[in-house]
Amino acid sequence: MPAFTLSAGWLSFDARRQHDSATAGFTLGGDGRLTFRSLGLVQAQVGASGAVRQYLSGSLPLYSFGGFEIALDTATPQPRVEVEAGLGHGRFYNVTPLAKAIQIEAVLIARGVIPAALREDVLLAVAVATGGEGTTAERAEHVVALIEQALSDQDLPRKIDAATGLAIEEIIAQAGRERYCGWTAQAGIAYEIFDPRGGPRDLLLSLALDAAVATDANSQLLLRAKVAGPYWIPEQYTLTLEAAFETRLDDAITFSTRYSLFQDKPRGQLPAGTQSALFQLEISWGWVGISLQMEFSKVAEAPAWKQSIVISSTAYLW
Repeated sequence: MPAFTLSAGWLSFDARRQHDSATAGFTLGGDGRLTFRSLGLVQAQVGASGAVRQYLSGSLPLYSFGGFEIALDTATPQPRVEVEAGLGHGRFYNVTPLAKAIQIEAVLIARGVIPAALREDVLLAVAVATGGEGTTAERAEHVVALIEQALSDQDLPRKIDAATGLAIEEIIAQAGRERYCGWTAQAGIAYEIFDPRGGPRDLLLSLALDAAVATDANSQLLLRAKVAGPYWIPEQYTLTLEAAFETRLDDAITFSTRYSLFQDKPRGQLPAGTQSALFQLEISWGWVGISLQMEFSKVAEAPAWKQSIVISSTAYLW
């Protein structure tokens, strides 16, 4: 009998970096997916985007921005490249130090170091120290000193043992779990340097909404919606929707889910695109981990969803 060998798989990556200050901010992102069949590359989808924000006033979150977006799909003749500029409103806040301060508070309560939650001013001071300058050990010492001073003010035993101090230092050292709150809404003009199907290079109207909610110290919800097209947007547009939720169940286990939709509608044609829903359970040890993934994906012309279950390894590089 003839032998049949069939192998298929994919390699994906995702990277995000964001920074906001009182006067400026930037966002950089990249993602990609390489699909293989019988050890050969059959499709590559790679994207990158970036934007720089300059706030016009210290009191109002009104900003001007400039950015770019690049998408390469080997199923189209050439990449899509856009540059854009415009105005926006809103701001993102990095609440990772506050989330770590809440984690530290939970450890202190669980170990019996404090009888109840810290006062709000003490918790905020711990958050500032957690995200401050200095080495991890120096910041941990500062946090311990703040907590011991708060205990002394309440006439409680003020000495924190070495094991608890080490637990505080480990929380401060945690990487790859940043938490954000806030939102931005922006409108701008985009210019299409390259059209993926070789069509005319259009001047486009671009509208985008981004939101982030840290539902608790261990969870993060991210939302993004963007539509771009000429002034006849209902007849010709590209639409991107993304929603992601991540929650840390304990020190080693994290559950996350993500839904994404990309739709491209040329003028006079039906929209085409892809959508996917991913559910993932990750067990991690420091910066490496093992993930169990269940994914549902569909292209516009397909009558049904494709389902897959994957066991993979993950790595947090920064």
